Amino acid sequence: MSGTEVRANKWGVGVELAEDHLGPIRFLAAISGREDDLRLGLHVLPDQQMLHPLVNPEDAKAIRKKVEKNVAETLARGGLEGAQTRVELIEDDEIERGLCEGGERLGLDALVIGRRARRDEDPIVRLGEVARRVLRRLPAPVVVVPPDFGSPGDAGLGKGPILLATDLSEHCDAAASFAADLAARLERPLILAHGTQAFHWGVSYIPAEAMARLQDQARSGADQKLVSWAKGRGLEGAKHEVFMGDPVKHLLRIADSEDAAVLVTGSRKLGAVERLFLASVSSELAAAASCPVAVVG
Repeated sequence: MSGTEVRANKWGVGVELAEDHLGPIRFLAAISGREDDLRLGLHVLPDQQMLHPLVNPEDAKAIRKKVEKNVAETLARGGLEGAQTRVELIEDDEIERGLCEGGERLGLDALVIGRRARRDEDPIVRLGEVARRVLRRLPAPVVVVPPDFGSPGDAGLGKGPILLATDLSEHCDAAASFAADLAARLERPLILAHGTQAFHWGVSYIPAEAMARLQDQARSGADQKLVSWAKGRGLEGAKHEVFMGDPVKHLLRIADSEDAAVLVTGSRKLGAVERLFLASVSSELAAAASCPVAVVG
């Protein structure tokens, strides 16, 4: 995507004061090398008013100063320091609310956060409640990063392309712009991935050759729609891939096989009732992918 102009960004990263959760900071250090990029380390601490009268004003000031120092040191250990790196302390009794409202107030171009699961493990809780709630609100494009990203022995940023997952709806327009900008920033190719529904009816009695023709026709039609969609957004030079079936399964496969640097997807922002019945593809990808996943609303 060499024709895309790379612009300066105001990046935010949620900072956890734990040595084994430096992944989001390392990721931001890897992609924000421009001199005019601004990197803000966001850390949420309890609202001082909630602690009153346990903490007097002098103690509260000392606590903030100590936390600010700890956050700055954590950012530096992850590779973020210098004049374009700043600490933003946010007082709130709910971490996800503090991150979301802080991100909106600061006008972030993107917010980088961590998830619970490392790349090499498969626990019951993969995403974590804070990350899940931030993805529901999407105060800005949110990039979810494994906590061990870039740690000793970890490969860090993939050597492959930026992978954009699209359902060709308006929900993916902002994601397309974000992915193109990221591809230009990292000087990586862009791959577009689009899925079409698999056939579930008549599989048992339709002849195999006829079923193969139907599937080929469905893929061909989806490919033509993807080409048209890409052209309308200035992405006609991007490689594209069409799959049939479960989008999470196939997108994870493509991301792994291509060694994708980042997987970018749009979001429909499901309501509370919808979430009871429908799984969010973007949240599932963010929880399971081995690479960072950017969710753009």
